[in-house]
Amino acid sequence: MRGIALNFFPLETEQFTTTLYRLPFVEGERPICGNEEAVRRHLVVNGESDSYWTLFQQTEGADEVVCQPFDNVYATIDALRLALIQSCRNNLESDCFRVAAGFRRPVEITIDTYPEGIQVVSLEPYLLRSRSLFGFLADFRFHPNKEHHGTRRSLQLSLSLDKNGRPNLNYYADRYSHLSTYVEKFHDKIFPLHMPGGQEVAVRSRLVELPPKTLDVKNYVVGSGIESKSQFMGVAQSGPFKQSPEDARLYFLYRQDDRPLSQDLFRALRGDTFRTFPGMERMFSFPISSENVSGVAMSDFSADEIQRIRDRVVVEAAGRTVVPVVLTPFSRHDDPSKNAAYWNLKHAFLSEGLPIQVVATETVADKNKLKWSTAGIGLQIFAKVGGTPWKVRPRTERCLIVGIGQAHRVSEEGTDRFFAYSVLTDSSGVFEEVRVLGEDRNEEHYIEDFSTNLRNIFTDYSPRFSSFVVHATFSIGRRELESVATALAEQRGQQQESGEFVSLKFNDRNRFFGFAVDHNSRVPYESTVLSLSNSEFLVWFEGLQYNQPTVRGRVGGPLHVKFTYPEGGLTQEQQRAHLQDAINLSGANWRGFNAKSLPVSVYYAQLIAQYLKEFERHGLPEVDVGTLTPWFL
Repeated sequence: MRGIALNFFPLETEQFTTTLYRLPFVEGERPICGNEEAVRRHLVVNGESDSYWTLFQQTEGADEVVCQPFDNVYATIDALRLALIQSCRNNLESDCFRVAAGFRRPVEITIDTYPEGIQVVSLEPYLLRSRSLFGFLADFRFHPNKEHHGTRRSLQLSLSLDKNGRPNLNYYADRYSHLSTYVEKFHDKIFPLHMPGGQEVAVRSRLVELPPKTLDVKNYVVGSGIESKSQFMGVAQSGPFKQSPEDARLYFLYRQDDRPLSQDLFRALRGDTFRTFPGMERMFSFPISSENVSGVAMSDFSADEIQRIRDRVVVEAAGRTVVPVVLTPFSRHDDPSKNAAYWNLKHAFLSEGLPIQVVATETVADKNKLKWSTAGIGLQIFAKVGGTPWKVRPRTERCLIVGIGQAHRVSEEGTDRFFAYSVLTDSSGVFEEVRVLGEDRNEEHYIEDFSTNLRNIFTDYSPRFSSFVVHATFSIGRRELESVATALAEQRGQQQESGEFVSLKFNDRNRFFGFAVDHNSRVPYESTVLSLSNSEFLVWFEGLQYNQPTVRGRVGGPLHVKFTYPEGGLTQEQQRAHLQDAINLSGANWRGFNAKSLPVSVYYAQLIAQYLKEFERHGLPEVDVGTLTPWFL
């Protein structure tokens, strides 16, 4: 692949100046000039660096400062934003653009208007540190009108669905086309810009092209240690990596009217129905028959009935491994006003340490849906009864991956409960356990517990693992990351043998995108990596396959990955190894045979966060999430 076009229009003018006006910094006395609030910035004046209140407008008593682009990067970015807003006001109709709310305040240019909403391209100033280039990130978005949110037409206009209502296989090409539309209609109207101080700055109309690097493709390890390029074919031919407990049982729970559907699901899982799934015994060496499967009818899904059936299953299981398979007329994807019973059901069984498998009756009743869902349902059941379907071949051996997520409770007054947890796997993707890291209404107490419990994880697992790598979700805050860095540094100092001690942060809701310049689909190959800075990378966890260079399904966007510890202490080869392990972990997802867009350390943490927030939203008591089986699949 020749190159990747990053969604970034670089400045053509690289040498320019910005004029600032500085005032002495006095804590709590922020000056205001017109509608501009002063910003505290560090400036070098007469060879000495100090803090000043700064503005872009001249004000009484302020001294003028002329800055080069890299004298203060954040001042340059703010100046570019201000110049962009002013250019739009001068050159575009007022209904053609808006300054979006939020910390970064991107400028959104309307490229098309529909009854259902507007399509926009957002422009945001950015420094591409890997190339030392200032410019503007450009991103396509669709803003639906409230009454059209989630409709088929709005999903088509957002590029999620194609004209036939199917997943849009041309997502990348269509997104690239909309950026081209912006360039044709608006680029020359907006640019060049006039910076504070009057200097003119030109912006290129072509996206910057970056040389990609590639990581290795994933190798899956299945039964008898055999390696395979495919999870499904590997397990089908050689069996699972690790068998489930011999005493494992399944309980099919259903309403009496749905008993025939329960039998249909049972036969599909046994392998009697579809060629797409050979059955639990042939696939996972987990036979299902009357000896280890029971069926129990429920009158309804009221709270009392759920509790009655749960208690019955607990008594009959008598300590054996058991997974209830529940047929429901609802699913977690239904409208929140209609699926409260789903969360009640999950919560009730989880409170007794029982992972359940919920299957919507709609899925079973539709033969085509059941045909393509059975393998995934069987996979989740097998993992929940304690089996290990497969693992991946890791780059870093004897390495514990600590995935960290959070589910803070936020009210109008702010955060009133702090809660963080960890999902532990090894670098081959084998699930270890879930542990709570901190839970408290007081932030200081929460951070103390967070630090203590993270250290305890390192201590408890140090006999088995020599390397510890933390994978944090994008929502993890600064104080948690500081605690992670401190705990890793301490473990590094205490540990006798050498190992890796690293922290990475993953963001799947980022502002970056990229397009393959020499492929009609514009989709990069899976495992493609772009360097954004010394510590930041854009990684495609899914994409084109080298053996099938055509798009077979909707491909999601890249992940933004940042190394947060140690700062500047890793070689390029070490960074590559940890990115490779993250790519590998995206193939260790036991939620489905093709579910691989996120490393499981991050994805599982996100799933748990969703469950905990829904439990709380429905007023359910707090539940112990610390289990040894992946109940959240």
